[in-house]
Amino acid sequence: MYYNDISGFRYRVLFYRYGYTPHYAEHIIDPRDGREKLVLADPHERQSVIIYDIENKVIEWEYRVPGNTVPNPHTAHIVMDTIPEINAKPGDIICADRDNRWIVIDRDSREIKWGLSLEDVGWAHDIIISKDFDGIIVTDYGAFGRGGFVRKIDFDGKIRWGISMPYAAKLSPLYGYTKSSIHSDSMGGRYIVVQNSEISGVCEVDENGNIVWRCPKAPGTLNNVFLHKPHSAFRMGLAELGGNITVVGLEAGGGIVAIDSLCRPRWGLVTPFSYIPYPFYKPSRYGVMETTHVFPTLWGTIGAIDWKGRGGSMVIELLSLPRSPLPWVLAWEFPINSREMWLDPPIEALEFDNISIMISNTGSDTVLWEVYGTLQSFIAHGMPMHWKKISSGSLAKDDSIVIDIDNHRKMFSFIRLKLGVEKEGGGSRVNIFIVWR
Repeated sequence: MYYNDISGFRYRVLFYRYGYTPHYAEHIIDPRDGREKLVLADPHERQSVIIYDIENKVIEWEYRVPGNTVPNPHTAHIVMDTIPEINAKPGDIICADRDNRWIVIDRDSREIKWGLSLEDVGWAHDIIISKDFDGIIVTDYGAFGRGGFVRKIDFDGKIRWGISMPYAAKLSPLYGYTKSSIHSDSMGGRYIVVQNSEISGVCEVDENGNIVWRCPKAPGTLNNVFLHKPHSAFRMGLAELGGNITVVGLEAGGGIVAIDSLCRPRWGLVTPFSYIPYPFYKPSRYGVMETTHVFPTLWGTIGAIDWKGRGGSMVIELLSLPRSPLPWVLAWEFPINSREMWLDPPIEALEFDNISIMISNTGSDTVLWEVYGTLQSFIAHGMPMHWKKISSGSLAKDDSIVIDIDNHRKMFSFIRLKLGVEKEGGGSRVNIFIVWR
């Protein structure tokens, strides 16, 4: 292991070898010998599952998955429990092969002990055992722009529920509630599912196949982060009142961003993504290029995989991140249909030196806007609140304005926006883009 620092992005290399291109990693205690291991999945070069002993720095096991239809395995998991329905025991491997089957591999005999495919699968991606051990959760990435889903399936192949989702990628189970029933990392669901498209994102799905949370949401909503080609995510924290974060890996130019329950960013590295004149990734100034995976380590830290190595991808542990700009979307084609509307919750400002706000009127009627700030660190309905108007104005159709708020002296704890249409009974739409620095 060695350490690196690029423009303030400090990390420790957990695994890198020339000619190895892992796309997935999980940090586990091997149920066979109780040692720390990395389970790696390399779909592009080795086409294999790799088990790497971190302490001894050796590859102790590698298995090239069969098939020739699609690049796999994109994920691989060590089985932790005995699951007789699929003939799996602790230490076995569960993953997808290159012929669109989800399989169980015996680590000793290297034989496939169980397999399942579906007629409509285009590119089998991830598979995990359900939280209740009554089936499997699988994703299909789809192929050639068609198909794609996340489903819960009985061990015999019967579909319990399914969600159509092109480019459905990696899964991550949630911890759930503590025994006290007070602390949880869940927002009503049991699984995190990632969709690997341009500004699509992360969903939380419950045991019945309902999407209970997503980021970004959809046009017409407040509070979104445009996630640029995410392929993996996991929930971190067991805080009360939804105070956890979802850590997301971004393939478009590389990046890692932590988003809160509102779908606002808290920290991270984010690179802009452009389709003009054509789609291309722009490597970050911090040395990341295409971050295919993020994962929790056994040490309570964050691991990641990025295609930053020469002739290989690199598995790293984050040590520290620079203070980098955080872009997000307060209002996404949001309708303004009244004379006065507060876009709450207020925008957090105290931790940031600069807050840039761009308001664009994409509707038909003139929009009136006002920006307020307060130094008050606790605000609540039913108590006195002290807001100072920072700026105000009006925007005609197709007009935009940028308001730049210098907060180096920490003049504001919160920023709050009020919008309205000029004419009674009128209506319009706005986009509001925020950059925290």
